[in-house]
Amino acid sequence: MMISALIAVLLLPIFHREISSFPQQCLSYEPATVPLNGIIKRHTFPGPPNFESVAKGDQPEQVWVLHLSRPICVSAGSDFDAQSDVSDFQLVLVEGQKQYDRYRSLLGKRVEVTGKLFQASTGHHHTKVLLIVNGIERQPT
Repeated sequence: MMISALIAVLLLPIFHREISSFPQQCLSYEPATVPLNGIIKRHTFPGPPNFESVAKGDQPEQVWVLHLSRPICVSAGSDFDAQSDVSDFQLVLVEGQKQYDRYRSLLGKRVEVTGKLFQASTGHHHTKVLLIVNGIERQPT
């Protein structure tokens, strides 16, 4: 029994490296609708005029960010670059306050968010990939 345990310990790094080297299946940008599972948290980022520091006078911008437990990749699209190791997605709630009110109770909870991905393009975009929210559902913990 002791020898088999020793062999398993010695071989584990080899198998882990082999498993980790398999290519990751990437998600697609809009118009595809994708599901992502994670935890939503509220973050404050610096906004106008310089998008650098709230302490130095930039307006605070509060946004919701979906944090995944494992990073994913996003395939290149016609207008967007491929991205790897993405684990944070700024949520874009297109219905505004109505959606914020509907989903506020899900902050800090494990959820599935469905929507469409797009690449950051302005100073108001605080993660490299954003998610236009179609819906959010609580997941079992």
